[in-house]
Amino acid sequence: MNYAGTPSFCAIAPIDYSHLVAGRSAHLVLAHLIDKEYQPESKWDQVDTYIDFIRNEKANGAFIMFDNGAYELHKSYEPDRLLDLASMVSADAIVLPDYPFRQSQVTIDAAKLYAPIFKENGFKTFFVPQSERNDADDWVAAYDWAANGEDNELIDIIGISILGVPVAFGHLEPSYARVVAMEILKSRSIYNPNKHHHFLGLNAGPALEIPTLIRMGVLDTVDSSGPVWAGIQGHRYTPDADSFQAVKKLTSPVDFHLPFTKDARTIERIQYNMNLTDSLFAPGAANTTAPWYAVE
Repeated sequence: MNYAGTPSFCAIAPIDYSHLVAGRSAHLVLAHLIDKEYQPESKWDQVDTYIDFIRNEKANGAFIMFDNGAYELHKSYEPDRLLDLASMVSADAIVLPDYPFRQSQVTIDAAKLYAPIFKENGFKTFFVPQSERNDADDWVAAYDWAANGEDNELIDIIGISILGVPVAFGHLEPSYARVVAMEILKSRSIYNPNKHHHFLGLNAGPALEIPTLIRMGVLDTVDSSGPVWAGIQGHRYTPDADSFQAVKKLTSPVDFHLPFTKDARTIERIQYNMNLTDSLFAPGAANTTAPWYAVE
């Protein structure tokens, strides 16, 4: 089930650049960016800007998924706080607490505890399988619980993480580990197409994973700050690179409070990167070898 309608890209941008990613069918909201208890008072105007942006996108029909903060803060927000924050932007779904580098049962137990509470408050539930290092079987078991187990009605969305999958499949290159993981799920008849599958972030440029995942029929939504942040950092995507990105994954953390630039070349790079990324989702694009990715 795809709550966004068709496979789609959830673009993430620094707050002052949010208008460049408006009008999309789905968004992943970063919880810490709307939390005034986390952000210093000097950033509160930007917090309000981000809240207004998400509310407007919601009003225009976007499907809003609300992250739990674990990736950015290295610890999930407490569920009560997640409910408060998600309600501020009328989110549709909330990511349940998850615990990277720990046995899957820890994350499963948290889901069993909090998924009913989230549902009672009107939110869809978003589960992210986790495991200890190099324990692919445990990660698969966590997915299977969410997709097919006796409690699977508790889970609406399954998140395929750029952290959790490479941790579980430690012998694989992170940039395509999720493709292998999804093929394993399909080959074992574990993959459940009745769940919405969201791919959390990208470990390389967008063209490396996305076309294959679309061809496999396993991608509903995927998020990344890559196209915008690469443009800000001076990198213009190119169809001549297998991943569209001519450099390795950018390691500098995204500055979500970066002031908006007046440099026209930077804005042009961002727009080009976004156009090239969006071209991956054009009808039939993933199923052709023609130069469909050429964007003027």
